Amino acid sequence: MDLFSLDKKIALVVGGGSGLGAAIAQGFSGAGASVVVAGRDEGKLNSTVKLIKDAGGLGETVVMDILFKESVDEAVKKIINKRGRIDILVNSAGIHQKKTTLDVTDEEWKGVIETNLTGSFRVCRAVGREMVKQNSGKIINIASLGSFAALTDAAAYSASKAGVVLLTKNLAIELAPYNIHVNAIAPGVFKTALNEKVLVGERLDRIIGKTPLRRLGRVEEIAGTAIYLASKASDFVTGTVISVDGGFLAWGI
Repeated sequence: MDLFSLDKKIALVVGGGSGLGAAIAQGFSGAGASVVVAGRDEGKLNSTVKLIKDAGGLGETVVMDILFKESVDEAVKKIINKRGRIDILVNSAGIHQKKTTLDVTDEEWKGVIETNLTGSFRVCRAVGREMVKQNSGKIINIASLGSFAALTDAAAYSASKAGVVLLTKNLAIELAPYNIHVNAIAPGVFKTALNEKVLVGERLDRIIGKTPLRRLGRVEEIAGTAIYLASKASDFVTGTVISVDGGFLAWGI
């Protein structure tokens, strides 16, 4: 038996239209899963699904806006009605606000917290209820280096991602009796559409200088960890956070 096979599994990747989410969705497909890619931008979702299908995999889209409970619940219901179950959930949708704490407005703060933390909570709640019914499931939340250390001009982002870690741990304890595993991945610095505008000049040099592997991550390098956490290989792992960061946190800030 292949411990890392996702054959016949139904995976929902929220925020799968670009960046790390898209890479994870493609990785899941390569491991045998049928992948549902969710998000607000249907064009980006279709692009990810095209890559999946071009590689011989199974994929489809569902529009979901994690800022609204009704949208989340409706999308999850649609998947359940069509597929009957959701075996794997990845929460990868997120936004970043680069501003000093004293300059962040209430609206900007709320926007980041609502998307990164409350949005993840809404999806975990909706999918978690279905996983309880089926008495199985794997939930993977996307945390951050900012979950553990201060990042420059990123108080709202770091606060939201620190919350994701504790949300993950609480859910792991609550859902363990139902054979549901809840873990998180804390990516190091990967160049994506979310952060490419701020990864320039001195800031970029400083990050690479603090990364023992001396480079940024490539988005496809996150997929292996996600496949591990989604597969039978991690059946005795729950409530933990795996850093995929080139050694950044080990070295220290």
